[in-house]
Amino acid sequence: MTAPQQLSDIDQAALSWFVANRGDDADAPGFARWQAADPRHGDAYARIENLWGSASFAGAAKRARPRHRGVAAATTLGLALCLTLGMGAGLRLTGTTLAWPADHATWVGQIAATTLADGSTVTLDSGSAIDVVMTDKGREIRVLRGRVFVAVAPDDRPLRVLSGDAEIRDIGTSFSVMRDDAGEHVAVADGVVDIGTPAAGARIVRAGQAGALVAGQLTPVRAINTLESFAWTQQRHYFSNQPVAAVADELRRYHRGWIVIANDRAAGVRISGGLNLSDPVAAMEELARLSGTRLTRVSDRVLILR
Repeated sequence: MTAPQQLSDIDQAALSWFVANRGDDADAPGFARWQAADPRHGDAYARIENLWGSASFAGAAKRARPRHRGVAAATTLGLALCLTLGMGAGLRLTGTTLAWPADHATWVGQIAATTLADGSTVTLDSGSAIDVVMTDKGREIRVLRGRVFVAVAPDDRPLRVLSGDAEIRDIGTSFSVMRDDAGEHVAVADGVVDIGTPAAGARIVRAGQAGALVAGQLTPVRAINTLESFAWTQQRHYFSNQPVAAVADELRRYHRGWIVIANDRAAGVRISGGLNLSDPVAAMEELARLSGTRLTRVSDRVLILR
């Protein structure tokens, strides 16, 4: 396996000086001494100056800026990405997300199970959040963010899961519900669920099947590979004949930083395998090996597949 690449110490120092020189803490004498110490310092600084204002940097800085990070840090990251990838590279970046204020929530990279008052078990995927309401008449789980797996305990009270506009009613089962930008998705490991809305109607989804509500419409029920669909509950990701870009998109859910695909050819290569979600950096190294690409680490928070 090709060793991950790192940004050079000289380039890192040049980035730091460039950002400092644009701020209130500029140190002109110190900068002059640094430039004079090695001719490579001036060359590195000139490369960064050339990148500043380029379309590549503008896109990288805009898409790579994390939440609660200062302008200087975002500038450094954007320039680092451009410097590492080259000005012509196409970038696909993904950012961190924070834990959600809720009854139960997980940070990015954390997968945690909790037992509810009725004995049901809910496993929260990375960066997920739920609210729970238990009354004499019913049980309700509201998915605020991310994905959950629910193993429903027997109880006379009905249980329903609310996610966006969708309502999923349990009919004695274990199943997952995921909420993303596309809509609401349900996959059933055991038993049967009913997914629907007052406007769209309802649809039965059985064990080994998945269904979804996308743009207010119910999609056709489809068969799933249950090993792949629920492996995340055991901190694994299994995939068969999937594009590299799709596998990287899944890994980004567990990485507290950025994953960049800068190799358009490799992005579409289909691969099969299994990855450990508890170590996204090692998983990306394995993905690079499987796809015949190289992994560059600006840091453990910024991983670039080239």
